[in-house]
Amino acid sequence: MISSLSGLAPFPLLILLGMFFGVFKIFGLENARTFNLFIFYVAIPCVIFEAVTKSNQENINFGLLASYFVMQTIAGLLAFYVTHKFFLRTKTEAIIWGLSVALSNHVLIILPLSQIFFDDSISLHVSSIIVMDSVILISIVTLGLEYVSKIKIDLRKYSKDLLKNPLVIAVLLSVIVKSSGINLNNSIAETITSKLAQTTMPIGLISMGIILSHYLNRVLTSLTVTISFLKLLFAPLALLIITGFFYQFNYPNNFLGTFLVSLGPCGAFSLALCAAYNVNPSEIVKAIFVTTVISFFILTLFIGIVLNNL
Repeated sequence: MISSLSGLAPFPLLILLGMFFGVFKIFGLENARTFNLFIFYVAIPCVIFEAVTKSNQENINFGLLASYFVMQTIAGLLAFYVTHKFFLRTKTEAIIWGLSVALSNHVLIILPLSQIFFDDSISLHVSSIIVMDSVILISIVTLGLEYVSKIKIDLRKYSKDLLKNPLVIAVLLSVIVKSSGINLNNSIAETITSKLAQTTMPIGLISMGIILSHYLNRVLTSLTVTISFLKLLFAPLALLIITGFFYQFNYPNNFLGTFLVSLGPCGAFSLALCAAYNVNPSEIVKAIFVTTVISFFILTLFIGIVLNNL
């Protein structure tokens, strides 16, 4: 239990550091928006590029990926419907809410934890979910955001704008490099993308803290409680049921990595999308914070139990 606590400690500390910067006005909301734009246009595309080009298809359980994607789709659509119909959010904001529930903070939190506490087979499966999310889920959500953010759709202009989207560019470029067999190991391109990708976690968590410092009042609202329920209770249970039916409830060993991802908090990538599509992040950052705090307790217990039984 102590080891799992120490492994998790840097993550809340980075959020607290961001809150310190915000409270003492070292950085403000405009700075946080700039940080999130950097993540959207630079850091996350580098994460996508690294995840796709360095992925190893051998030993990946595609059945587990399929069951996880089904769970994401159900949870994301449910979050979209609830936030749009019951909380009266715009379609653009509701899509981002849906993504925040469908995604976990696997890049910022879960992947580093899997590398700290478990063997390569677990982190490989976490990485495979990141690749799947990068290539499929985020691409679909980006398409949806591009569509609903336009008052009048000009298909020609829409296609041009879409090809300028950094996430779409990252996916296309990484797939081309991967399929062509280009080896970037120890190259300048590999070094640059790797270093930029590593900035995602600290900048993302610090930015979250800065934004949160301006919205500390009423962190627990009916919306944040609903989203927390969907993310931390509904999603893991849905994954257990869907995967159980898929495998006749005889879960494979690498299901541990898949389930670990489902226990993560709402995806902080949503904040980057808020900055890119001019959506007020105040409620979303509260939901991310609440699910992050609860998730830290759940992950500490889960990792401690798993390590004690290995």
